[in-house]
Amino acid sequence: MSGHLARRFSLEIREFADKFVDLQVKRNQADYAPANDFSKETVTYEIETALGAIRRFQRIPLKDRRAFAVYVLLNLRGS
Repeated sequence: MSGHLARRFSLEIREFADKFVDLQVKRNQADYAPANDFSKETVTYEIETALGAIRRFQRIPLKDRRAFAVYVLLNLRGS
């Protein structure tokens, strides 16, 4: 994770962001690298950890979640 993000947002937001990126990479691997074989146990674990990250993210004050959304959108536009 970018140190810049770490200075701006709480641990829960950073964990959510990390999990989102991690799952995007794994989805890409599943779609485009068929040699990668994901077991049912691995997929179940990934789903459970993603749900945990989402639940923790949802407990963060709305103003902080909005600030994170704006940060992500502005960074994407600047790319």
